[in-house]
Amino acid sequence: MNKRGLSVLLPVVAGLLAFISIGEINFYTGWIAFVPLFACVINAPSRRCFKAGLIFGAAFSCFAYSWMITGAQRFTGYNFLYGAGIMLLCALFVACYWGCLLFCLSLLQRRATGIKNILLNSLIAAAVFCLVELLLSFVSEGFPWFGFYAGNSLIDNVYSIQPASLFGVGILSFIVVAVNYLFAVFLIQKQWLRLTVPAAVIVVFLLGGYLVLHNFNTQVNKSNPVKIALINENILPDIKWDDTNGNQLVQRLLRLNEAATAQQPGIIAWTESSIPWTYRKDDDLVNEILKTSAAAKATQILGINTEVSDNVVNNSAYCIQPDGTVTGRYDKQYLLSLIEAPFININIPFFSSKGFTVNADSSHHLPLATSYGKAGMMICNESAGYKPAVHAVNNGAVFLCNISNDGWFNNTYIVRNHFYQARLRAVETRRDVAVNSNNGYSGFIDANGIIIEQKKDVEPFVLTNAVQLNNYKSFFVKYPWLFAAACAIFVSGVMLLTIFKKNN
Repeated sequence: MNKRGLSVLLPVVAGLLAFISIGEINFYTGWIAFVPLFACVINAPSRRCFKAGLIFGAAFSCFAYSWMITGAQRFTGYNFLYGAGIMLLCALFVACYWGCLLFCLSLLQRRATGIKNILLNSLIAAAVFCLVELLLSFVSEGFPWFGFYAGNSLIDNVYSIQPASLFGVGILSFIVVAVNYLFAVFLIQKQWLRLTVPAAVIVVFLLGGYLVLHNFNTQVNKSNPVKIALINENILPDIKWDDTNGNQLVQRLLRLNEAATAQQPGIIAWTESSIPWTYRKDDDLVNEILKTSAAAKATQILGINTEVSDNVVNNSAYCIQPDGTVTGRYDKQYLLSLIEAPFININIPFFSSKGFTVNADSSHHLPLATSYGKAGMMICNESAGYKPAVHAVNNGAVFLCNISNDGWFNNTYIVRNHFYQARLRAVETRRDVAVNSNNGYSGFIDANGIIIEQKKDVEPFVLTNAVQLNNYKSFFVKYPWLFAAACAIFVSGVMLLTIFKKNN
C-alpha cells in the first residue's frame, strides 16, 4: 500500500482501537490504540497532522455514536434520518477536535531524530492531550457523549487507576499518550531494543499504582459501615404509566421495597426518577413505601422529580427518614444540554418526547444528610466528570451514591462505561460508591477501586452490601487543578523555547 493509502488506513485503525480502549474501557488496547495515529504524524507537516486528526475523529465517531441513529427514532418518534443528522453533527465536532489537537501538537514537536527529542516529544504529546481534554471537559459537562479521555482504558485495571487519587484522570491520559508515542516512534524507526523503554514505563507505572493502593489501604481507617440496599426496578423508560399497566408497575415497586426491607438495611436507594411523577408529601405510593421500610428503620434515598412550574421540574433525590421527615434534597446540577436544559436557547427533544425541561436549582447542591453520615449524590451523567464528586467530598460526604437511568442505552457500550466512570470517581475521591442504574449496571465500588459487587439484569432486583464510611481527603480532592496547571506550564515553556530558537 502506498503512503497515501496508509495515511487514511492508519487513522481509521487507530479510531477503532481508540473506541475499544476509551469507549469499551479496555486496559490492553489502551497502550497501543494511538500508535497507528502517531505513526502518521511523527515528523509530519501540520497540514498532514490535521488531516490525520480529521480521519481519526470521523472513524472514532462511527463507532462511538452509531447508537444515535436508531436511538433518536426510539426516543423521539422521529425517523432514523433525525438520528443520522445528530450523529453527523457529533462526528463533525469530534473530527475537528482531533484535527485541531494534532495540528497544535505538530507546531510543538521536535524532529524525532535522537532519543532526547523523542522523549521530549512524548512528554509534549502527553501534556497537549491533557490540556485539550481539559478544554473538552467544559463542553462535556452538558454533552457527556463528548467526554472521552485517552486514560479511560486504565480504569479497567485496579493498579493503573490508583494514580487518579493524586492527579485525576489527567495522569492516566498522560501516561497512555506518552507510552503510545514512544511505541510509535521506535516501531517506525525499527529500534526494536528501545521498545523496552515504553514497556518499562508501563511496569513502573503499575508498580507505582500498587504502592499508592497499598499506602491507602494501610493509612485509611474505615469504620462504621452501613448496609445499603439498591432497588433496581428495571422498567424501560419509554413504558407509559397509564390505567393499563400503572397498577402493575406500582405493585412491582412495592414488592421490591418489601424485599429490600427484609434485608434490614440502614439505607434504601432507588434509581433516578424511579417514581415518574413529582414529589408530594401526601403521595400515596411514597407513604406506602415509607410505611413498609419503617419496620427496618431504613432511610430512603428516593429518585423523584420536584415540580417547579408547568413542564419544568428539578431532577431530584430525596432523603426521607422512616417517620416521613425529609432531611435533604439534592437536585441534579450538571444538566444535559439540548435535552434537559436549553443550549443557547435551543432545546431538542432528543432523549425524551415528554416535552418537559429540567431546572438548574443551585440551592440544593449539598450532600444528603442521612442517619449515618452525608451521602454525596451524583445523578446520571454527573458521574462522568470529577466536579460533582469532589464538591460532595469537600462538603462532608462520607460515601457517594450514583443513581441513573440507562434504559435509553441499555444495549450499548455506554452502560458499562457509565459504571466504570463511577469507579474512577471512587478512586479520585477515596470514597465508597453505591451505583444504582435502571437498566444499567448497579453495584458497589470500594474507595480503593475494587469492585465489590456488580450486576446487570433484565429483571427487577435488590442488591445489598455494606459501604464503608470515611473522612479521608485525597490529594486530588485538595488540588484537582494541579496536574493541569503543571501541563500548562510545561507546554508554555516549550512554546516560549520554540519561539526563542526561531528568533535566533
